[in-house]
Amino acid sequence: MSQVFFKFNDFNWDGITKIDYKPSGEDGPVTFNETSRQNLVEDEANTDFHLRYFECAKDGFSTLEKHEHVHVVVIARGVGKIIVNDEIFDAKPMDLIVVPPNAWHQLINTSDEPFGFFCTVDAKRDKFTLLTKEEIETLKTNPEIAKFIKVPDKYFG
Repeated sequence: MSQVFFKFNDFNWDGITKIDYKPSGEDGPVTFNETSRQNLVEDEANTDFHLRYFECAKDGFSTLEKHEHVHVVVIARGVGKIIVNDEIFDAKPMDLIVVPPNAWHQLINTSDEPFGFFCTVDAKRDKFTLLTKEEIETLKTNPEIAKFIKVPDKYFG
């Protein structure tokens, strides 16, 4: 790793590219669910973890998913909702959440301002799994979650 210092400037870091949250491979600047990602610490840093910064624009959200690895999330700016299994939490800057293995989870911007958060995961980890329609219906039995959960049409292919 040749660069060791990355100057911070308004939730961007010099030398680190802001990319689409989940690049689709399509031409053009398509933003998945109005969310971007910056990979702050990756394999070239020779760590056992990766650190990413995500930012959801107005109406933005992360994918509703689950996986075997743990996430550690720290809210950096804005406000939003975090769904973990059958619970929903109000999130604001400096709140911390540990997403357990195989927990359904989603982060959702609930304001007009950007909702940004740091996420630390194992460098070697499994791929995410989307929920089934039945699992989503189970989540929606909680009326508070049903108000905020985001499942776009493209979720099921």
